[in-house]
Amino acid sequence: MLDRLAVGSRILELEGHGDMSLGHVSLRDPNGRGFWMKRNRIGLGEVLSSADFVLVDFDGNKLEGDGGRHSEWPIHSEIFRLRPDVQVVAHTHPLHASILSAMEGALQPFTLDADYFDEIPRHTDDVALITRKEEGEALARSLGSSFAVLMANHGVSFCGTSIEHAIIIGVFLERAARIHVLGNKSAAATTMPNPAVRARRNAQIMTPVHVEHSWNYFARKLEWFMATRAPGQRALFV
Repeated sequence: MLDRLAVGSRILELEGHGDMSLGHVSLRDPNGRGFWMKRNRIGLGEVLSSADFVLVDFDGNKLEGDGGRHSEWPIHSEIFRLRPDVQVVAHTHPLHASILSAMEGALQPFTLDADYFDEIPRHTDDVALITRKEEGEALARSLGSSFAVLMANHGVSFCGTSIEHAIIIGVFLERAARIHVLGNKSAAATTMPNPAVRARRNAQIMTPVHVEHSWNYFARKLEWFMATRAPGQRALFV
């Protein structure tokens, strides 16, 4: 599963979530010991295998693995605590979603990309990094029952019931945010579907089958991209 999450990390980098060595993903430990978190000091596109994850308990102690843990581990621990349905948590700084985090108003459904989400809550805090358990808990409470939360003037956190689900949430969040930012730059009159129509659209597209198909597409896209790299270049961006 960690090898699969490594693929998901590289998909996130390819789809606009990379920010130097910042950003992290995690998987709930199946034995209840905590969560496996991407090690620090490498970017999402440099996560190559299970060796690039460390096991962290819910108090932030590293239990297994080579490398250090990110200081924002409370994002992961507290979402896992409050959301037993969640198996994967991610925190990233995608360009357009980060801009959206500073904008007032809801994500506008210019396209179907926004209809992957019922609503995206927004969390405000007065710190640059979520490094304390109470800060992580506040973020988890802002997330509520949603699968993504905007972190005002910072970035995003998102999660899923599976590796595939979480990665697809992240990919379509940034796509929807990019379209929102571009759409709001236009002076043209627009029309938007009402809540009932949006709910119907969400039910049609946010299905396990579509998640599976989308994951397989982005995995193939990543494979094609890597095939164009020079021999020996295993990391996504070097």
